Amino acid sequence: MARPVDYYETLGVSRDAGSEELKKAYRRLALEHHPDKNPDDPTAAEKFRAATEAYQVLSDAGKRARYDRFGHADPSPFGAGGGVDLGDMTDFFESIFGSVFGGGAPRGRRRRGGHPGRDLQYDIDIDLEQVVTGAELRIAIERPVRCESCGGSGAAPGSRPEPCGQCGGRGQVRLQQGFFQMSATCPACGGRGEVLRQRCDACAGRGLKPREEELDVSIPPGIDDGAVKVVKGFGEHGRGGAPDGDLHVLVRVRPHEIFARRGLDLHAQLKVSFPQAALGARVEVPVIDGTAQLEIKPGTAPGTVYRMRGKGLPALRGARRGDQLVHIEVDVPRKLSAEARRLIEALGRELGTEVHAGQPSLLERVKSLFEG
Repeated sequence: MARPVDYYETLGVSRDAGSEELKKAYRRLALEHHPDKNPDDPTAAEKFRAATEAYQVLSDAGKRARYDRFGHADPSPFGAGGGVDLGDMTDFFESIFGSVFGGGAPRGRRRRGGHPGRDLQYDIDIDLEQVVTGAELRIAIERPVRCESCGGSGAAPGSRPEPCGQCGGRGQVRLQQGFFQMSATCPACGGRGEVLRQRCDACAGRGLKPREEELDVSIPPGIDDGAVKVVKGFGEHGRGGAPDGDLHVLVRVRPHEIFARRGLDLHAQLKVSFPQAALGARVEVPVIDGTAQLEIKPGTAPGTVYRMRGKGLPALRGARRGDQLVHIEVDVPRKLSAEARRLIEALGRELGTEVHAGQPSLLERVKSLFEG
């Protein structure tokens, strides 16, 4: 006689597996073998039932201790390996999966006969300067709202929705494959529990109509590119007493012509002349909120990076600011006047790099030095 399948083997875990490992293994198997995802596989229901039974036993400390001691010979009810009725296990599945099998609103937003409103998304572009200061922006969106003619029911004025004959107004139907039972959304009414005999002409029975509305959105200083602000209740209207959806405002920061953002720091290129790089200078440089003075040290080479403290972006909900990093480029002139050439040759003689016939010019040496 074949032995009963070991619960640990069913879930594919070791006998010392912890609660998180058990839950992870069960989630994987349940998602893989759920009958809704395998309508053409007659073995899926049995595999799903077996995984559920194994998890129910091993996730309970008392049942697991008895199973480890007695195995399937345990005289307690769970040891008999009775069938699992999924239709009566809503709380159990939502504790493991949330609403992954329900396909509807999250727990706490459900209401029989009602349809929660969908969440909507709006993309908004801002400038990098607005990341520093923050911004108050007014946007216009079009969202589905409850039809005024029918109050969101979808039924023609003077009529009302009728209970669905297929599910008896429950919005759910019971399915059974052998000993395995489960609940599913009613295909006739889509889970509303009601059907329309006369549709509202104003909304074609949908219960919703598009309407353009304006909304003020507050952008805080330091916001990241790709951040999402959620405006509660400003999504699609719910129907049948269900709550409205939310509006997700996706913030995009436009590329800047001068600055590149790296977290809270800003990077910028600064081109200085050869005399400034060689002798040092005090120069004015652009920063995100104006200009500032930067001290160029004598002998500064191309590629040198100067850090300007506190000239970057502010932290979100914080007083700290990042830095600005200035990357130095040296501008070596390509064309020289006769006087400029004479002076550079004199400089070459002073530095011991006098130009000789057949040798690269001092200017070329300077260029190769700074460009290398």
